[in-house]
Amino acid sequence: MDYTVISFYRYTKIEKPENLRETLFALCQKLQILGRILIAEEGINGAVSGKKEAISKFKDTIETDLGFNGLTYREQENGTIAYHKLVVRVRKEVCAFATAVDVGNAGVRISPTTIKQWYDSKQDFVIIDARNDYEYDVGHFQNAIKMPIENFREFPQALPILRPQQNKKIVLYCTGGIRCEKASAYLKEQGFPEVYHLEGGVINYVNQFPDTYWRGGLFVFDDRLVSDVGKPITQCVHCRIKTSEYINCHNLDCDTLIISCQECQKKMEKTCSEECKRAPRKRTIREQQIPLKIVGKIENYYPKKGIAVMRVSEGKISVGDRVGIKGKTTSLFRQQIGKLLDEGEQEISIAEEGMMVTFPVIQKVRKNDLVLLD
Repeated sequence: MDYTVISFYRYTKIEKPENLRETLFALCQKLQILGRILIAEEGINGAVSGKKEAISKFKDTIETDLGFNGLTYREQENGTIAYHKLVVRVRKEVCAFATAVDVGNAGVRISPTTIKQWYDSKQDFVIIDARNDYEYDVGHFQNAIKMPIENFREFPQALPILRPQQNKKIVLYCTGGIRCEKASAYLKEQGFPEVYHLEGGVINYVNQFPDTYWRGGLFVFDDRLVSDVGKPITQCVHCRIKTSEYINCHNLDCDTLIISCQECQKKMEKTCSEECKRAPRKRTIREQQIPLKIVGKIENYYPKKGIAVMRVSEGKISVGDRVGIKGKTTSLFRQQIGKLLDEGEQEISIAEEGMMVTFPVIQKVRKNDLVLLD
């Protein structure tokens, strides 16, 4: 597989998050990496995807040049890039909890090897899923406790269901480790004496010990929605066969997350019910009907190289932007801007109004086709 998806985090004091944000955004654009990175005074939390070589350079840079020495990563290979845009933002928290907690007082970090040994030897411990309820439904550790929460901020409100387990050996886990580390600190503050959290989360565990104590797929917050790391434990809402494919209902007025197999997605037009299938405002309809902002038009096309020449007529366009292209004889199609060159054939990250630029296109375009910002 040509692409790698990595996630990473570190709770550490960051003095000027805004400066780091600008540096990381420029780095990702340069390497054509997409994903989501959050920065706050409490630390950094990111998940990005790109070509293997680009991800390697990304890791080298943030460790060597940006001061994150020894940063660890959760890695998965993928056939395509796993994100459709780049988001690098400064937030109040990199892991929204909405309750003050001293992460420096987190529980004991334990390795996947230790967790497996505890399962193997049938040790007496309680394992708690610190993720959202819909993440648990698609896959979880054997005998894990499900928290009745729709987002991590609700974790403190659900504490009463854990009180009966307070004096037992507690192990928390999440996808990559960031939520369970903060949750472990919270439980310690609430009087839980023996608290552990899984190093590197589920991704780290299943990479080392597949087909052991993890059950089902793994919900991920990228275009895949579910990473196929185990046999499905959930059923299609329509035909009831086992599958772990999550999608959003394509009725825009519903948009509910559902489990639906490939065959039923086609049959039901990616909706959750016959009523939603008949709905007038479906995602495919929206993509054809909603007017997009025109940012320029095609001036030329080089078919052998698959390169389009465009003049920016309004606003600006950036590497990573998703655009639509259409014309009198060109049906609307969408793609991401992976690379921009100016008239001097120099690589740039942003093209502003009046500039002539070139960029690769995924299919044939024609002179005077419109370029629209998605």
